[in-house]
Amino acid sequence: MKFKEAYRNTNENIHARKDLLEEIKMERVERIRSEQQKKRSLKPWLIAIPSVAAAAAACIAIVVGVRAANLRTNAAPEAKSADASYTELFGAEGSSAQNGIHTPAAVASYEELGEVMKARRAKEGRRLYGADAAVSEEAPTEAEPMEAPMPMPNTVTMVDSAKGVLSLGETGQNYSGTNNQVEGIDEADIVKTDGTWIYALNESNRKVYILSADGENTAIVGTIKLKTPEENDSYWRNYSEMMLYGDRLYLLGTHSDWSDQVSEEDRAFTFAETYDLGDRTEPKRIASHRQQGEYKTARLVDGMLVIVSDYRIWNWRPIDEFPVTNYCPKVATDDNIVTLLPDEIYINPDSGENGFTVVTTVDAADGTEYDSHKAVLGGCSQVYCSGSDLLIASNEYRIEQSDEQTAEDGRHFVKIVSGTDTNLFRFTIENGWIEAAASTKLSGTLLNQFSMDAYNGYYRVVVTRNENEETIWTDGIDTYEWNNSSDCALYVLNDWLEPVGEIGDLAKDERVQSVRFMGDVAYFVTFRQTDPLFSADLSDPYDPKILSTLKIPGFSAYLHPFGEGRLLGVGFDADEEHGWTENVKLSMFDISDPSDVYEAFKLSVKDANYTSVQYNHKILFADVASQTIAFPADNKYFVFRVEGDSFREIGRIELGEEYWFGDGRGLFVDDAFYVIGSDAVVVLSFETMEELASVELK
Repeated sequence: MKFKEAYRNTNENIHARKDLLEEIKMERVERIRSEQQKKRSLKPWLIAIPSVAAAAAACIAIVVGVRAANLRTNAAPEAKSADASYTELFGAEGSSAQNGIHTPAAVASYEELGEVMKARRAKEGRRLYGADAAVSEEAPTEAEPMEAPMPMPNTVTMVDSAKGVLSLGETGQNYSGTNNQVEGIDEADIVKTDGTWIYALNESNRKVYILSADGENTAIVGTIKLKTPEENDSYWRNYSEMMLYGDRLYLLGTHSDWSDQVSEEDRAFTFAETYDLGDRTEPKRIASHRQQGEYKTARLVDGMLVIVSDYRIWNWRPIDEFPVTNYCPKVATDDNIVTLLPDEIYINPDSGENGFTVVTTVDAADGTEYDSHKAVLGGCSQVYCSGSDLLIASNEYRIEQSDEQTAEDGRHFVKIVSGTDTNLFRFTIENGWIEAAASTKLSGTLLNQFSMDAYNGYYRVVVTRNENEETIWTDGIDTYEWNNSSDCALYVLNDWLEPVGEIGDLAKDERVQSVRFMGDVAYFVTFRQTDPLFSADLSDPYDPKILSTLKIPGFSAYLHPFGEGRLLGVGFDADEEHGWTENVKLSMFDISDPSDVYEAFKLSVKDANYTSVQYNHKILFADVASQTIAFPADNKYFVFRVEGDSFREIGRIELGEEYWFGDGRGLFVDDAFYVIGSDAVVVLSFETMEELASVELK
């Protein structure tokens, strides 16, 4: 902590910052070395293998296979390329793979970063943008200084709704929270509650509404007026989500300015506005944080707000037209702008992308300054956070063209093989401090954040793999032949993201539609005409196995644990002959025996053809304790209860065409159920779904 404090207090002195960061890094390297040596000494005892000889052979095969697939070659390349290894780019010292520690190295200097970016530019031939990046945002309105630390919520238990456990707030109410992927890791959303107040971000009305959660007496008690775009069409500010922690509310989104007032560069910045909620009737903005790139996501980890942004660089200028520092990510708190140091910038050697993923942490109880900020040269498509680990995934298109070849019949041809890979980069987060840990490249693409998971020191990933082969016959007029194939695969990775187990060649010519990891078992759905629900045993990370395959019409676009031995699927019916999707479908799978999974009961929801649950899990309300499931579909909000072995619709809210619940949220506080839409909050009895009140949002 003393280093972090000194680091924050001396960020105007680049040399002091570098010395402090180096000292912190060395402490962390020693700790990582110690921890990983312990893990390696324990691993042989973790898995029982009948034959020692078989174990040795298996280990040799794994090592050879892994090294071949994830080669960090020591041979000197002809030129520094986008997929060069750390050793090639930085030398042995920068590799951090020595002494058994496989952690990515920070760049040694801005100049070295520039060389890597130019090498990637030369290989990919991509046009980049990103010049003299200036943070263009007005300073926040003046706020009264804090006189005392903010009170922390007196929370007895806060776990995700998948377990059906309710939260007890400051005054003892039962209430539901955001549908989070990982227990105890809160995700940002457009609606939050602390059991006393409800906070609703309304982008269309440019307001955050603060309502008393008081059943039939629910009312708006305060608002936060959001910044509106200026008259100039080139300025825009999009508020995406919020995070709540005690008496702190964080408004998150992307600010961009394409006016002539700003130089030619990446104009997008992620912002996090901090509000003091000590007086709910008049919230005060006390700080504004910005980091380069568009807003991706945020998590709350042990009282720390973790913010991820995606800083893309596309321009028509050569990469060396400006100093490399002009392209380096910047962060700012109010008017204090800082360019990240080389010590804070990593390079993903498995990626060829010239763009940065920026990760920052803010003490959520305070919210007035950054605790840590790091960046990696590599893109960001999906983010998974287990608390101690942050996995950044990005897609990368791959294409290879052969030289002209001669077929047996004498004709000449050229082959072009293409596909999409996933680049994974792992950060660790400890007490708000961010460090790079590992990287890898996998064949295939992820569906969403649920395609990734961390469990017992291993990382599991489900992908859709595709290979496209094009043959061009070059004699005379070119003629073309195509051969495309796809399958699905599951990888198990170790601490260094090296594959140690794999299941491939699943669901030929299909793609992944949903994934859920539950301890030692993974469930995932693929689809073409019917819905194969796979269950996989991951208890032995080195030898994962498919346990069962269930084929039923339609598919589940989202999977949600729903009590002991049950898995809820929300998706769509489909025509078995053609695979055409029809109504929204609820499925309850019996997973009490993972080797014999079956659909216990289902419901095809009439008058519901579409739900955005498939794209945003936070839209779903699922409470196991009350056996209640709710979500928006089409222009309605549906509420269901599980009764015995069936789903029963107990509520359907229709407010007319002037209201829209496509992205509506549902939550309960005590005996009331609140449905928050874009134009109104409807309050119902949680037991009967009888309407108690309606509050217009205007």
